[in-house]
Amino acid sequence: MTELESSDVGSELKKLGYWNELYSKENYFGTGQTILANSAKELIDKYHFQKILELGCGQGRDSVFFAKYGYDVTATDISENAINFVKKIKNENNLKNLNLFVHDTKKPFDFLNKKFDLIYSNLALQFFNLSQLDSIFFNISNLMNDDSLFLFSTKKPGDKYFNFGNKISDHAFEYKGITRFFFDKSELEDVLKNYFNIIFLQDDKHVNQDGTESVWWKILVKK
Repeated sequence: MTELESSDVGSELKKLGYWNELYSKENYFGTGQTILANSAKELIDKYHFQKILELGCGQGRDSVFFAKYGYDVTATDISENAINFVKKIKNENNLKNLNLFVHDTKKPFDFLNKKFDLIYSNLALQFFNLSQLDSIFFNISNLMNDDSLFLFSTKKPGDKYFNFGNKISDHAFEYKGITRFFFDKSELEDVLKNYFNIIFLQDDKHVNQDGTESVWWKILVKK
């Protein structure tokens, strides 16, 4: 193993340790579905979708929300602690229609042998640079049918975490080994257009209890 490869492995292990530690705490991000999940539910009802894939499900707030409606839900996360937490909720609620996998979103989804009506990700893609997103989008496109949709959100400049931690670039900041990327609209459009037709790419926001503001891009695309 070269010095560079060793450094990359160490970086990935540090990230994994961060997520496993975070998700060792019960309901770290709260309970109940997110704002984006409500938008997803509207799409599911409108187009009569059944097969849902969530990437970066965390502790399962949204995937459990979808599964309780009876949809065929597959959810992935890089953190084993996160997936184990969701498994507990799955078993407590007898959600046999909720399928869970420990998986790094950067890697191909070869273990999934089906396509999905809706692919969904709430703020989990903010941790990947544009090159990584290009690869991820390619892999996602291969999981979609012609009438499938991909709904996701990612942070934008002006969010409360913008300028938080060590500055990597004008739009990237690192904290405890985790780098958040805050993309401009044009940057996202350029990489999305390689694989998708953009239905909308709009900004959204939420005022937090501490008075800070969370802002993100809300994005819907099709093949």
